Parts: sequence; structure tokens; C-alpha cells
Amino acid sequence: MNLPIRFRTVTVLLASALAVYVGLLNLSDRISWKLPVDGIEWRQTKDQGVVAAEVLGAEQSSAIRPGDKLREINDIVINNIDDYHNVLELLSQPPFSGTPTRYSVERGEAMLVLPVEIRAESQIGFTDYLLIAVAFVYLGTGLFIYLRNGRAAAAFHFYLLCLVAFVLFLFRHSAAATPFDIVIYWCSAAAFLLLPPLFLHFCCYFPEPVPALRGSKIAKPAIYLPFVILLGSHLAWFTKRLSGFGLPRNHDTELLFDRIHLLHFVAFFVAGALVLVYLRRNSESTVQRQQMKWLTYGTVGGTLPFVLLYGVPYLVGIPTLTFMSASVLGLALIPVSFGYAITRFRLMDVDLIMKRGAAYLLTSSALLGLYMLIALLVGRAAANLSPESGFFFFALAALLVALLFAPLKNRVQEQVDRFFYKEEYGYRQSMTEFGRTLASEIDLGRLIQKIRTRVGISLDLPNVDLYLKDPAAPQSYRLIEPEEKPGKLRVLNVPECVFADFDRELNPFFVCPPNEEINALRKEMERLRLHYIQPLRVHGRVLGFLAFGRKANGELLTTEDLDLVAGLANYAAIAIDNALLYRSLQMKAMELEHLKLYSENVIESLVAGVVVVNPEGEITVWNSALQAMTGIARDEAVGRMLSEVLPPELVAGVRNVLGPGWTIQETIHLHKLPLAGKDRNARLVNVSLAPFFLEEGINTGTLLLMDDVTEKVRLEGQLLQAERLSSIGLFAAGVAHEVNTPLAGISSYTQMLLKEAPDGSSQQELLKKIERQSFRASNIVNNLLRFARVSDTELQAVNLNSLMIEALSLVEHQFKRSHIDINLHLDPSLPATLGNGGRLQQVFMNLFLNAKDAMPEGGQLRIRSYREDSRLVVEVQDTGNGIAPEDVKRIYDPFFTTKEVGKGTGLGLSVSYGIIQEHSGQISVESQPGKGTTFTLQLPLRRLN
Repeated sequence: MNLPIRFRTVTVLLASALAVYVGLLNLSDRISWKLPVDGIEWRQTKDQGVVAAEVLGAEQSSAIRPGDKLREINDIVINNIDDYHNVLELLSQPPFSGTPTRYSVERGEAMLVLPVEIRAESQIGFTDYLLIAVAFVYLGTGLFIYLRNGRAAAAFHFYLLCLVAFVLFLFRHSAAATPFDIVIYWCSAAAFLLLPPLFLHFCCYFPEPVPALRGSKIAKPAIYLPFVILLGSHLAWFTKRLSGFGLPRNHDTELLFDRIHLLHFVAFFVAGALVLVYLRRNSESTVQRQQMKWLTYGTVGGTLPFVLLYGVPYLVGIPTLTFMSASVLGLALIPVSFGYAITRFRLMDVDLIMKRGAAYLLTSSALLGLYMLIALLVGRAAANLSPESGFFFFALAALLVALLFAPLKNRVQEQVDRFFYKEEYGYRQSMTEFGRTLASEIDLGRLIQKIRTRVGISLDLPNVDLYLKDPAAPQSYRLIEPEEKPGKLRVLNVPECVFADFDRELNPFFVCPPNEEINALRKEMERLRLHYIQPLRVHGRVLGFLAFGRKANGELLTTEDLDLVAGLANYAAIAIDNALLYRSLQMKAMELEHLKLYSENVIESLVAGVVVVNPEGEITVWNSALQAMTGIARDEAVGRMLSEVLPPELVAGVRNVLGPGWTIQETIHLHKLPLAGKDRNARLVNVSLAPFFLEEGINTGTLLLMDDVTEKVRLEGQLLQAERLSSIGLFAAGVAHEVNTPLAGISSYTQMLLKEAPDGSSQQELLKKIERQSFRASNIVNNLLRFARVSDTELQAVNLNSLMIEALSLVEHQFKRSHIDINLHLDPSLPATLGNGGRLQQVFMNLFLNAKDAMPEGGQLRIRSYREDSRLVVEVQDTGNGIAPEDVKRIYDPFFTTKEVGKGTGLGLSVSYGIIQEHSGQISVESQPGKGTTFTLQLPLRRLN
């Protein structure tokens, strides 16, 4: 059942051709084979041998009476029914054909010899012709359904059912007993047993499984189990393997097997009919119930006459009459009804047939009246005047009827349609023209509203929905409506198979195999009262579909209605595709416009100047920041050469790093280039040059980003000057401290000399001058010391461990990212000291960051705190690169750094040194290049003022 569709189709055609060929050969044999008959029905009995059961009315055989026991034919002993048939066949062939035949029969106690005439009769009778007709109805229906819906799940099953029925009704073995005849016999016997389970299987699982059988693994094998048992027992009987069990191969056992097989046939067909009745009563779909009605009517109408007129009488032993055999013709209703439901001519097409029939009837009546008027009245009147003119008027009447039939029928059909459709007629007639005008509408919302409104008015549909495919989901279709409607799903999931083997009704029998997804879709559409769908296709793509239900008066749609929608759908699909493309272009244009505005806003919002030049050096972008720097407006700059707008010094600096043109391959940074604007104010700018790509791999010019660093350079100079002055101040304070000691000595010695010098002497005056100058110098030194000394800020009890932990928490992420492990060895009993927590924390932060920078490849940072006598000691040890011996002495100098440009200011250790000094502490360093550095901080336990 899962074979490729092309292979299955070829197999179906070959099997059909083979069955027809073999059937016709068998039919030819049966027609040509004449069976010898004597007009008497003989039966095999157990005790009395072959006994006459019935005399069929032949005059020559009237001497034989029912009950006579056949003993001999032309002196040949007859022991059983097989001997009887063999002798009759022998006597019908030369040289015995035509010779007198004598039957020796036993009647009561007497032995009689009676003459009997042997005749050769054809095996084809009235019943056979009926069966041949039924056979070809089955095969034709099955083949037509399969070729029309070959992809459907049950189409192949239905074809097999029809093929087996064809074999059953057409194949009949003759008495020739040739190998071909034996093959025909077994084909017919197997078909008689296989057809009932095939039919019941089809009824139980089509269009959906019976709820009681859904999911059962033994249901299908159980249906075919009687077939296997009966076929096996029949084979055993035919090969005489049941003779030992009291079932010899004779006429009586043959009748027994025939009745069993017929009972099996009748029981399964009745069961199938009951299943169809059950499915029809329990179906939730209105359309499906209507279709199941035809299936049920056809099955019951075909099965019931056969069961009552042939099956039951044969089972109870009532003789079969000709009209009883004719009941087999009713079995042809089964494939016809199934085909009707499967091909699904719409149930409302009866109205369409009535309308067309009315048009034909009215046209024919009018033309018949015209014909009678011309032929009978005018023709006869003319014939009285001229006998030769009668034929002329008859021919004229026939010619007029032939010429007027088509236009008159179309005219009548138009009037009939106007009568039936009333105000809808004009809309229906202009539906195609309306479809052609849809291409002029490019607004998707208005287009969809036009389509929905026109379809609804033309077909009197109160509800027409249009779903379009969601580009983000392959099987999702979104409802397109101008306003939200409560209770309606905005999105429906529709499998591709619904459109692959498309049928316009949503409840197809053979279109989609039943599964959870299809069943859920059917239930949802039934809930929405949508019974039909019409896909909108363009170049094989399904853009969406129209979905609609019954008419406003509750009637279903006819094929003509659906054809109108299908015709409009072709134009609507093209128009919707164009509208979608137009909307897509609009959205892309808006996106490009928004992107352009966004890019321009980003460029305009930059405080740095931005200029873009093409490979020829022509300016294409010039932002307002650069306009403020240079005083040149955007309109004045764009379109001119860069060398014409910017100062030559800056252009020369840029040209030095560029090639022959104005394109580069990597980013370049230039520092402190001069830029003078119209105001003649000299500026310094840092210029970054980057390649400007519009498309991948295509360099369309160079972007220049100019950062005005004039103020920054000025502030750096001020900071450098301030730091230099600070260093000088510290140096001056140190010098003053050293100078203060000798000044004190000079002052002391001067005072001693004054005591020894005589009053009024010139020596005394000189010493007093020296004393005054020494006091003056000491006062200057003390003022300098007081100015240089940093006064204490707010002091409070601080815990060094807590300060370090807080500082570490701020840089913990940086340490993890740099793969640096921290080992803390903090004394938990470390006492507090007086100090400024913020400034001490700044010291720890500087030391930790310096340690991180010293270990770019990762390492370990060891932090230890402990108490040593009256001092608190903190050690910060790293495993970094270390400090060169010649640099150790300079690490506390302001602006001294060993780091790369831009990564350090050289103020960290200088500031830290000052903070430790403020806290009356000491800082020392030990370092070995390549092994690491250890900073040791010592702070007093108690700070003395």
C-alpha cells in the first residue's frame, strides 16, 4: 500500500488489463463450450447412489420420474455423480454423439430401460449476462476512482475491492477441466471469499476508523481470518484431504461449502452496511453525513435485495427462480454509490441539473411547437397545393430547429438563471470581468475587502474569510480582516496535503489521510461553519485560501458556484501577489529610509567631526560637529575635494599614511594634527581613518573621525604643571626641613656670641643682624613646612582587613577575567586603627590594579595582614614581571610609569605614597624581575598627634 504512486498506477493498469484479458478468454471458452445435458437434475445420495431430483420439462425425458435411481447409461455402470458427468461428456463427443442413449433406472422394485435425448447447451444464461454487467461496473468504477484520486489513502483499497469483485462476477469455470479452467475456478473461489472482508475493512476504516477499532492492532487481522480459514478448508476439500473426516468431495459436501461461503458473503456485507449506518448517524460533519447517506443508500439498496431474494432462499434450500437471480444486479449500486460519494458531485448540483433541464425542456418545447407549426400545418397546407413541396417544408423545419436550438437554449438559460438568482445574477455574470479589474488595486487591505465583498454578494454568502500564508511558518495561515472578530482564530495550521490533492470541500474522503492534524483542522473549520476552501495559487505557490460556508438560506453550493469562485481565485491570487510585492517594496523602502535617517542621526549626534570621502577624495558626508570645528557648512563641503576644504597641514598628515588614492584597508590613528577653521583659532585633533564599506568586500572610500583634543591637551599641560609643582612642593618641604636644622644652630650660636659681645660694639650690632636674619629664615622655612604639610581629614577607627576585602570586591571580576588567583592570609584579630578609610582604600586599589597589570598572562596575588609590635603590617605580593632595579627608585615619582602609552598615568604610587605618609606610615617595595613584586605597608596601631 506504500508503493510509489507511479509504480502503483502502472500496476493498477496492468492488473486491470490482465483481469479483462483473462476474463474475456474465460468468457470465450464458456460460450464455445457446450455442456451435454439430459433435462434432469441428478443428485448424489449416500445409500441409493445417483437419484433423479427434478425433471426440467424436456419432452424426451418425460419417461424419467423424480426418485428414479440411475444404474447404467448405455450399459456403463454409474456409481456416483462423477461417473454420470463423465459418461455424458463421453457420449457428447464423436463417434458417440448423435447415437441413441438408454438409461437403466430402478423404480421401486422394477428395473427400466428408458430412452433419453442428450443435448449440448451453452453455459451462458440470463444470470451470466447480469453478472458480466455487474463485473464491468465494478472494475470501471474502481479504475475511474483510482485514476482520479490515486494519491488518496483509500483509493488503492477501493480499487482492489472492485478488482476482486470483477473477478468474482466474471470468472466462471466450465466442465472442460483444463489447467486454465482450474485456474479460473480457484480465482473465482478466492474472490468469493476475499471480497466480503475487503468490503467490511473498507467500511470500518473509511473515511475514518470506527471509534471501537481506532488504535486496535488485531482488528484488521480478525476481519481477514475467516477468509484464510474458509479458503484453506475449501482447498483441503478439493484435494480430498477431508474425506477421512466425513467430508468427501461429492455433490452434498459441495452444496454445504457453497452455503457456508454464501453465509460468509451475506454476513460480511450486512455488517458493512450496518457500519455505514452507524457512521452516518454519528458523524459530526453535515457534508460528511450527506455523503455517508449515499454510501448507506447504495450499500443497503444493493445488499438487501440480494440477501432477501437470493441469499436467504438459497441458504434454506428454496429453488432459485430467474427473478431471484436478477437481484444480483443490485450489487452494482454499491460501487456506483461509493463512486458518487468519492468523486463527490455536490449534493446541491441537483438544483443545477434542474435549472439546465428546465432550459433544455423549454427550448425543446418551443422548437417542437415551431417544427409542428411549419411541418404539420404549413407543410400539409402546401402539400395540398403541391405534393412535391411537403418535403421542402419538413427539411426547412428541421434546419430551423438545428440552427435555433443553441442560441434559443442560451437565451432561455439566461432567463432561467435570472429567475433563480434574481439580484445575484448581475454579480455572477460580471464575476470574471471583476477579476480582471483586481490587478489595478495595489492596496492589500482594500483588495481583500473587495474580494470578500464580491464573493459574498455574488453567491449570497454571509461569511467569506481570506487567509494568507505566514512567511515565518510554512503551514500557518493568518486571517486577514479589517477588524478583529471574537471567537475566530487568527491563525490556522493547514497541512500541505490539503492543497496538494486539492478538493474544494474541506471534508475530503480521499484527499488527505486521516490524522490528528487533519481531524483538528476539520473540527475547527466546522466550528467556524466553513465548509469550502479555494486556494489562491500563483506559479505553483499557495499564497492563501478563501474559506466560506453555506449560503444565507442554508443551502450548499453547487459546482457552478464553486467554478465561479475558482475562476475568480486565479485573478485574485495574481492581484494579491502583486499587492504583497508592492507592500514588501514599500516596507523595504521605509526600512531604507529609516536606516538612512538613523545613520544620519547617529553621525549628527557624534561630538566628533565625521567626514567621508570617496576613492577620488570627494567629500560625501560632513556632519554638524565638523561644521562647528571648521566653520564650513555641509552644503559648502559636500561635493568638493577634501584638499580644498581642510588645512594643508592636516591634509598632508593624512596623505602621509594613505596610498595613491583615498582608500585604506585598515584603521589608522593620527594624533594632534592642526586644524584651523574660519575663525582662525588653532585646534588640535586626533584623526582616525577607517575603510568605508557599503557592501561586503567593496571599499567605497575612507571615513575620517576627527576628535577635538585642544582642551584635553591644555588640561594635560595644566595637570602636568600642577604635578610638577606638587613635586617641587614636596621637594621644597624636604629641603626646608633639612635647612631648618642648621638655621637653628646658626641662631643658637649667634645668641651665644651676643652674650659675650660688649654692649654697643660693632660686633654686637653685626651679631644682632645675623640673629634677625636667621629668625627670618626660620620663619620662612616654618611657613613653607606648614604650607606643604597635608592636614588630617576626618579620622575614624578603620579595619584594614575590611578595607582590603571591599577593594578586592571591586576588582574581583577583572582578576577572574585575567586568570589571577587571590590568596588571602588576613589576621582575623587585627585591631583597628585611626585613619581615613576612603584614602587608605585608594592605596589598596592602586596596589591591586598595579599587580593585575603586572600579570597579563595570569598568576597569583598574595595578601597578608598581621600585627608587629605597635604597627599594623600589610603585604601585597604578586607573581608578575617585577620591576627593574633602575626603576625601583623612581616608582614614587609623579608621572613615572613603565606601562604602555595610554595604560597608566604614573600617579598611582605617587598618590599612594602621599596617603601613607599622611597616616604616619611607611611603604616599601621588594622586586625581582621575572619573579614578582612585594609592597609592604606599615601603619601605626595608635596614631599620635
